[in-house]
Amino acid sequence: MNSSKKFFLLTTVICLLPMLFGIAVCGKVPAEIPMKWYSDGSVGQYMPKEVTIFGLPLFLAVINGVVHFAINTDPKKANIGSSLKMIGKWICPLASLIAVPCALLYGMGYRVPMERVIPIVIGIAFVAAGNYFPKSRRNYTVGIKIPWTLNSDENWKKTHHLAAYMWMISGVLIILMAILPGGFLYVGLPAAILLMAFVPIVYSYLLYRKGI
Repeated sequence: MNSSKKFFLLTTVICLLPMLFGIAVCGKVPAEIPMKWYSDGSVGQYMPKEVTIFGLPLFLAVINGVVHFAINTDPKKANIGSSLKMIGKWICPLASLIAVPCALLYGMGYRVPMERVIPIVIGIAFVAAGNYFPKSRRNYTVGIKIPWTLNSDENWKKTHHLAAYMWMISGVLIILMAILPGGFLYVGLPAAILLMAFVPIVYSYLLYRKGI
């Protein structure tokens, strides 16, 4: 078994590990587990505990398989920075390790501040990905994959240098808004996502119009 398959097996097992914790505490959690939180800490959506314990890890394991397959079979996978590959391949395992136990603990009465934990984790992921964007060359799996960046190495390079700043700034803003009290996250999260997505796309198109 080559290293790529071993790493896929490792991350899949990690995705499924929270099942063991779920089985151990199954008798202590209510029939429905909170799975969505508003910025004020109130719960917006519940999920049957069986779905939380078994369904969520299985779902993340499947997504993990899709991510590994997409990255490993990309015809230009050599252009994807090794750090970005690692970030992409660790997203689902870490999400499973954090989300499932925290949700179960919350259901058991432990006041885990999920309305802050989840945005902070997302913000850190955005900062990490943005930091490595400039190290990634044109590929079909990771990055700002739109017609204009995929059409030109120079367009890809310039767009991802700008996107790196946008993603890191947005990630920091999301972290700060998660820490601040009140409803800052409601306004700030859509603004941050718009900054990450809209600005690089418009910039890439303007480069294309210039012949880049």
